[in-house]
Amino acid sequence: MKRLAGLVSLFLCINPSSAQVVGLGTTQVGATFQLSTGIAKVVSDKSGLQMRTQPMAGAAQYAPLVNRGDIEFGISNVPELHYLVRGEVISERPNPELRMVGRLVPWYNGLVVKKDSPIRSLRDLRGQPVPAGFSGNPLGKVIITGYLANAGMTYEDTRQVPVPAFPRMFDAFKQQQTVASIAVIGMAQLKEWESVLGGVRFLPIDPSPGAIAATSRHIPHSYVAEVKPGPGKTGIDTPTPMLVYDYALWANARVADDAVGKVAQALFDNPADLKATSPLWAEFDPAQLGRDVGIQYHPGAIKVYQAKGIWKR
Repeated sequence: MKRLAGLVSLFLCINPSSAQVVGLGTTQVGATFQLSTGIAKVVSDKSGLQMRTQPMAGAAQYAPLVNRGDIEFGISNVPELHYLVRGEVISERPNPELRMVGRLVPWYNGLVVKKDSPIRSLRDLRGQPVPAGFSGNPLGKVIITGYLANAGMTYEDTRQVPVPAFPRMFDAFKQQQTVASIAVIGMAQLKEWESVLGGVRFLPIDPSPGAIAATSRHIPHSYVAEVKPGPGKTGIDTPTPMLVYDYALWANARVADDAVGKVAQALFDNPADLKATSPLWAEFDPAQLGRDVGIQYHPGAIKVYQAKGIWKR
């Protein structure tokens, strides 16, 4: 009888259902969801925690829940996190309880058009139908506003096609109700559009200082890098200047240091497992997890990065 009790106790200790469950706020589709799926898998497999994604329309919906502690973790790009913390542009109220857990990957992003489209630059979008509105995910409006500013234009120079959020934007482009869509190198939709539309092509960003300054006024903490054709780079047929900003995992400030530390440790120790989940992780570098992106870090993450020797501040 004692032996049976011992076996039951052992089973309960190793049964994943007995592990602490934490939530990860994320989007419903797209590249952000791809990253989140990879994080949840690696954390659940490697950390002793069970992380479950909680998809919503966008970070403007789940950031307040993380800020209140209803969800432990969230994910977004750094410009979006910048606005969420401050309660500006995409957020009606500040979210001061958000803390960085890790800088994840650089996000090479831009507008894609059909490969055979006569549109060759952002300036060629003048008078063309582009996605607008983004009532469910205001980040989309911010990003496209930044792209247009790069070409010295505003939304008023285009034909605005209302879409509530990114899924509808993707469908509108697929159905050619718009001539362009926001996209990220490595996202799954690029392959679908390749098949349905006969190929897609990223529009280049103007890398001149004035043009970049105009973009940065809308998309803070962004920069430009030239992307060359290569495996996994659908939409890049020639060297193309693209907008880049970092992606970030964040948490509520009151999440236990131990839990945040387990997540940070799992990400640091398992880069190969993350990269196996999606090409979006191709440039993941554990040494950059503690990179300064202008947002306060959670002490649980800082402890891990200090122990790993990658905390430089």
